[in-house]
Amino acid sequence: SSQRAAHSVNQLLAMARAEDKEQTLKQRTLDLAEVTQEAVRDFVPRALELRIDLGYEGADPGGAAMMQGYPVLVGELVRNLVDNALRYTPAGGTVTARVLRDPFGQVLVLQVEDSGPGIAPAERQRVFEPFYRALGNQVDGTGLGLPIVREIALRHGVDIDILSNPHSDDERYPGTIFRMCFRLEKNH
Repeated sequence: SSQRAAHSVNQLLAMARAEDKEQTLKQRTLDLAEVTQEAVRDFVPRALELRIDLGYEGADPGGAAMMQGYPVLVGELVRNLVDNALRYTPAGGTVTARVLRDPFGQVLVLQVEDSGPGIAPAERQRVFEPFYRALGNQVDGTGLGLPIVREIALRHGVDIDILSNPHSDDERYPGTIFRMCFRLEKNH
């Protein structure tokens, strides 16, 4: 219960950071690939403990995934998506974070894909409501991770698409993909 309480406090602090108007003054160039790889690396011990294959695919750090944003908030966004995917993916499943640059240089795509139970289309907008918990799941959590993700995405002018995982062939675990497209400045 102390771990759950600590997680709840951390989620509430993250929500406060996401809503903090001061953060809007700290936008700068960041490497989305580097931020995403760091978040994935931080969760490797937990993924091993849960027996989940956690990985990263896509752009290498160092230039191909540069964008304008709020580094602290983007890191929080990625961590919340990976944390959420790990919470809902059963042992033996996979979670993959991806950063892809579109061939026309207009957007950077961030995806976090899992092989969990999926999110019914009717619930895809509700999962962004604070404290909302999908019915019928026994997963521990505060119901704040995805509202935090949504707040940070809004700060960056980004929509979040929730898709079924096309790579899943298990009806019990259709999986989910969270996808965001960050618009690039002309000089990137």
